[in-house]
Amino acid sequence: MVAQQSTDDSTLLHEEPDYEVVVIGAGVGGIYQIKRLIDLGVNATVLEGDPDLGGTWYRNRYPGARFDSESFTYGYSWDQEILDQWHWKEMFSPQPETLKYLNFVADKFGLRDHMQFNCYVEKMVFDENACVWSLSLKDGREISSRFVLTAIGLLSVPTLPRIEGIDDYKGEAFHTFDWPKEPLDLAGKRVAVIGTGATAIQLIPEVAKEAEHLTVFQRRANWAAPLNNSEISEEEMAEIRQRYDEIFAACARTPGGFEHEPDRRGFYSVPEEERRELWDRLYDGPGFGIWLQNFVEIFMDEDANAEFSEYIAERIRGRVDDPELAEKLIPK
Repeated sequence: MVAQQSTDDSTLLHEEPDYEVVVIGAGVGGIYQIKRLIDLGVNATVLEGDPDLGGTWYRNRYPGARFDSESFTYGYSWDQEILDQWHWKEMFSPQPETLKYLNFVADKFGLRDHMQFNCYVEKMVFDENACVWSLSLKDGREISSRFVLTAIGLLSVPTLPRIEGIDDYKGEAFHTFDWPKEPLDLAGKRVAVIGTGATAIQLIPEVAKEAEHLTVFQRRANWAAPLNNSEISEEEMAEIRQRYDEIFAACARTPGGFEHEPDRRGFYSVPEEERRELWDRLYDGPGFGIWLQNFVEIFMDEDANAEFSEYIAERIRGRVDDPELAEKLIPK
């Protein structure tokens, strides 16, 4: 998408725009934006390039895709009925359930009536005389709007590997960003996964369950800890609903928007034995607690960071049976 300015007097100087506000993207942010605009009585629409809503949760449907945020912290906080009615099934929601949730919200408030799908915006030009945006769509249409809100997110364009000869590869190849809608049959096949980042960590265990042989190509190691996912029972969900105000207040206080808050006792004020006890508890707990409930010094103090890094390295060695492989998985 390209944005430009124009001062051409021949453009939309005396014409009323098609919309007061155009929102680009029908993902998590776009759904919220159109809901707020409708509530304010604004003439608005959402333009979405995909065939349906969901944004990153529509596109990223690879096996193993799920939240790294606790599900109940990721959902919308602005409607009590949604909070009361929706039951998150897992601590870290898988992609199908997340997409189901976004559809539930959109359908509950009739938001689809204000969305246009398969509408990819290729260019935007702002007319300074008319104070109007002209949006050029891939299908050839032109739409005008007084304001434009972009809700395209950070994950709307895939990073494709620049591997020499990749275009000559004759086998099946898939990118996690645009995974086939129909399940892939990997039984009896030799499969290669390129990368060991966050996405690969989710994908690799699922592929390994089916493939006859799996090879993983790693350029450099990444620090990783278990997600420790679990199901959420009816009783646990009822308790979560009672804590929603407290949960969202904590999320508002933290830089990453998570419920986890750092340990402020001070790294060097806590004996080494107690530091390791804290790390054991966080490592065996769910989600990003091992990162975000830790001592703040591990982010800023080289010695504190080195001690914690060695702790994680020890845990990796304890989980991986092959010592040589374990060392390959530890950042150096």
